[in-house]
This record gives sequence, C-alpha cells and structure tokens, in this order.
Amino acid sequence: MGEVSYFNATEFTPERVKLLKYHSRLIVVFSTFGEREAELIRQKISLLDRELGGLVDGYVLSHRRQGSAEELTEARAREARADVEIVVCNGYRVPDMGDEQGKGADMRRCLYHINTVMRNNAREEDVIVVFLDADVLPDYFGAHFVLGLSGAVLEGFDFAKAGFWRAMGRVKKYVAQPLFSAIEHPRLAALSRLSYPLAGEVAGSLRFLNSVSFWQRYGVETGIDIDASARPIRIADVNLGRYDHEHQGEAGIQKMAFGIIRTYLMQLRDYGILELKDGARIADVFRETHIDESGSLHAQAFDLAERKYAPLSTVL
Repeated sequence: MGEVSYFNATEFTPERVKLLKYHSRLIVVFSTFGEREAELIRQKISLLDRELGGLVDGYVLSHRRQGSAEELTEARAREARADVEIVVCNGYRVPDMGDEQGKGADMRRCLYHINTVMRNNAREEDVIVVFLDADVLPDYFGAHFVLGLSGAVLEGFDFAKAGFWRAMGRVKKYVAQPLFSAIEHPRLAALSRLSYPLAGEVAGSLRFLNSVSFWQRYGVETGIDIDASARPIRIADVNLGRYDHEHQGEAGIQKMAFGIIRTYLMQLRDYGILELKDGARIADVFRETHIDESGSLHAQAFDLAERKYAPLSTVL
C-alpha cells in the first residue's frame, strides 16, 4: 500500500530540481476563489517566474467568473506572465462533466486542459503538475512551494503532499486526523502518516493524477489521499515550513468537516472496507441544531452532495 517518506522543501534547490527535471514538463496550477486574489495571483506568478526562471514550463489559472467578461484576476495573471493559460471553469466542457461548481471539479477541468492542450505529446509520467491555492498569504509563499513538491515527484515519488505549520488548522486537527486514525486497515495506513492531509498544495505526474477520482467540493483532498494510501505507490510528505491563508467562519468549517467525513465514509464503502446494513446510508444533507447567544433555538439543513468523478483516464 502507499508508503510515506518525509522531506524538507529546502532539500530541493533550483539546481537540484533542474538536474532532476531533465526533459520533463513542469506545470503550475493556481486555484482561485474569486476576485479577492487578483493581486495575490500577480505577485505569486511574478515571484515564481523571477526565482525559477525556465524551470516552470507553463502556468494555469483556474478561475470562475461572476459574469461573461474578463475579470481583474485574469488581467493580473496576464500582467505577471502573458502566456498564462486561463481556464474559465464556468462553461469549460469536459466530456463527463456538467456545470457543477466546486474546487475539485475545477481542478479536474484544469487537468483535462493540461492533457488536451498543454501536454505537447509528452508521456504521462514526464508531465509534472503542481496544484497551489492562490490565497496563501504572501509572507509565507515562496518558490520552495514549487521546488519542494515538484522535486519530490521528479525524484521518483508518485504523489507529493505539502505539510506545514499554521496557527489554526481546526478541521485538520479536530476532524481529519482523528477520523483518519479511527479505522485501522492496511489500505488506510498512510492517512495517519500525512502531516497535513487536507493541504491543497500537491503535485503528481499526469500518470498518477489521471488515475485517481476527483471529488467535486470539500472531499477532493480526502478522496485523493485515500486513493493514494490504498495503492502500492510512493508518497512524499514535503515540509513547506510556516503557512497561513484566509480563515473560514464557523458555518464554513462545519460544511467542510461534513464533506470530509462524508467522503471518507464513501471511499471506505467503495473500497469494500466499510459495509452499511439495515437500511443505513451515507447522507447528502448536513443538519444541525443550535442555540444562539440570545437563547433562541435554530435548525438548519444544507445539501452538500458532491459528485465523485471517474479517473480522467477514462475520458481522455
């Protein structure tokens, strides 16, 4: 099953990554969450272009527009690098996808774009893709994000996942890590060894990324983690140091936690590790009841169903 090895991003210098890269292609994807990251995108692409030079062969901006016209985030990305590939996810067509929204859905759309537009006939194993969240605060972001994650994959690992220290990380600390330790099974053993299992900063070869199932929304990291853990592959846990980004409110945290738990249970069911009986089923709706600070009782329900997509290799 998946084996985890640990690295520090500082082990992968530009010189070392350049030697490892040889004839491989390196593509960096930034996932945005709206116009609030327009300036962050410009800063980050400019920084990587300045510090890594020709190491990165292409940049992709994953963006979802509010309307039909080009938005500030796209313009800022092009200011940093004119040839950045912009995937406008609302309306981007993939054969087995509709118009559903979600981080995982949009990551898969970008991956399809890389396969069909940017691959340049390279072999799957020779194209390395690094996914980065655009909202990482500038004080913590650096070229080591790309060097560490891509370097581990170029070193021969199938999948690289970021690890880091951050002040909050509530869902990781109080939901994901306890949950991932609750059921012992050989195919799940790698989960509890990941230092930050919910990190959105990951890298892999197209061969690996095309072989896993992407989940539409909150479950994308958990779903890929379990696919990686359940297979006989090499996983790199890469320490990026300190990290922080914009924090979610309590309602957002609850929805995220529900999505992670739901995906975990569904993956275990799909792998035959977990069996539900007597009419039990995994719910799509998160329901919660609470008393507010004024003493009033409230009840809410949120439909958090999300699609599990087949591996992209099935539609390429």
